[in-house]
Amino acid sequence: MLRTDPIAGTAKISCDSCPDSLESVMDADPRAASAKAVRIAKIARWLIERHAGTWQHFCPACRRSRDKGALL
Repeated sequence: MLRTDPIAGTAKISCDSCPDSLESVMDADPRAASAKAVRIAKIARWLIERHAGTWQHFCPACRRSRDKGALL
């Protein structure tokens, strides 16, 4: 899940399967902040995919389980 906090100035991506998360410094434009957070997550080997009309986010540990078919 992607959340932006304009007061703290961060964009946070949380894993949909475990409590792991990844934070990045937010830009002034919320859309640019979301794009930057997604770029950082992809560099960090997070899996971000669209499923049934919603975006799903998986940390590197859950990504391996997802690739094996262990996660829904």
